Amino acid sequence: MNSLVRQAQKMQSRITKVQEEIGNKTIEASTGGGMVTAVVNGKQELLQIKINPDVVDPSDVEVLEEMVLGAVNQAMEMAGEMMNSEIEKITGGLNIPGLF
Repeated sequence: MNSLVRQAQKMQSRITKVQEEIGNKTIEASTGGGMVTAVVNGKQELLQIKINPDVVDPSDVEVLEEMVLGAVNQAMEMAGEMMNSEIEKITGGLNIPGLF
């Protein structure tokens, strides 16, 4: 039983380290052929929005809003997938409640 506890503690330590490392990485996602780009970090925090001036049309703000929303959602999804993938490598795909 002690061996199992030590392994779980070691796994938790590795997960914490990976979460910190991934938190410092950035992910970019674009929509509209690169007209709108969202940059997030591994903690799924929005860091930056880049908007090409050519896409700004005061008479059609809805298109710009949709592109911003799409880019942010895509970047957030990519950040979450990156975190899940790295944690899955540590846990071997096991979903261990309370471990992370």
